[in-house]
Amino acid sequence: MSSVFLGAGLHTALGADVDSCVAALRGPLPQASTVSCKFAGAADEIPYFLLANVSADDPRSRMDDILFGVIEQALQAANLSASQRGDLALFLGSSSFDIASEERRYRQAFSDHNTAIPLAQAGMGNLAEHVRSRLGIRGEDYTFNTACTSSANALWYASKLIDAKVIEHALIVGVEFINDTTTYGFQGLQLLSPTAMRPFDERRNGLVLGESCSAMVIGKSEKGEGFRLRGGANLCDTYSMSTTREDGSVVSEVISQAMSNAGLTPGDIHAIKCHGTATWSGDAAEAEGLLKTFEQLPPCTTLKPFIGHTLGACGLAELILFCGAIERGFLPGTPGFVAEEARSGFTLNQHPRRIEPGNFMLNYFGFGGNSTSLVVSNLPEGVA
Repeated sequence: MSSVFLGAGLHTALGADVDSCVAALRGPLPQASTVSCKFAGAADEIPYFLLANVSADDPRSRMDDILFGVIEQALQAANLSASQRGDLALFLGSSSFDIASEERRYRQAFSDHNTAIPLAQAGMGNLAEHVRSRLGIRGEDYTFNTACTSSANALWYASKLIDAKVIEHALIVGVEFINDTTTYGFQGLQLLSPTAMRPFDERRNGLVLGESCSAMVIGKSEKGEGFRLRGGANLCDTYSMSTTREDGSVVSEVISQAMSNAGLTPGDIHAIKCHGTATWSGDAAEAEGLLKTFEQLPPCTTLKPFIGHTLGACGLAELILFCGAIERGFLPGTPGFVAEEARSGFTLNQHPRRIEPGNFMLNYFGFGGNSTSLVVSNLPEGVA
């Protein structure tokens, strides 16, 4: 029996809970906020999907309010006992963790003493330890920093430990908050769009960053209802530090391995959530990989135009959004797609459309060539 999604919490630019975020997928694409990015002596105003309904300014208070609010959403939805909560294992995926708080500490120290050590208190395990300590979790904690696949890999690894009966329940958390290190880094790489995100479109000119915080509790369920993680795969392509092979070969390999792990064939997949970063090489590689694998592509969609590219948090946030929409009977659309990418045969679903229960693929491809494909299902156990 594969791991079942028992409860979820979510906060994105679309709203502060799962219901409001999923409901917004039926509407038009939202307008991103703008933030000032000072770089090379100039200041650029760039689009950025900031979290909705947030008032706190201090990075640490802001992070804690959002993070523990989202985790509590997931825990309440999972309806775990006090003992089960305490025994949870924690799996946290992020690209930047709590670096915004460290940036604030550095600026204050420099202002007070005219000297400071940058990132002196930063550490990939700090945030997981903070969560575990505050919630009183007795289980192990694991931290994942594999670029855009971080929280997807956290979910995949947690599921494997549950299937192996090493743990009973897992709390998976995906976190990405705005910070200068990330923003300036992507601006320096000239990967940020000055306008809007257009995945797979011939007019695409880069990605738009976004914040998100998500949490999910998974475990076994005798009811056999709802979504479960049916299979997955992870590969690391050493072709480039910033992208995967543009011929789509690695994309094709990882999604083929994911289907094989799930015991499925391409014809069993009812729809696909694409990664869709709106970068030239990334979208080309993904489209080519899908076309190499599927003789006839099922409907494809992408969610980043709604919430931005939330980097290490996108794996879990987009999965919760996607599964939430499917549970409510619709496949999200990605309006604004104009030209076919790579070659004839690849298009994106333009408008919300009715969809039945089935098997669904979610793809994630990150810096350093880390590639993950997950297969989820809301069909009864034993049904292909």
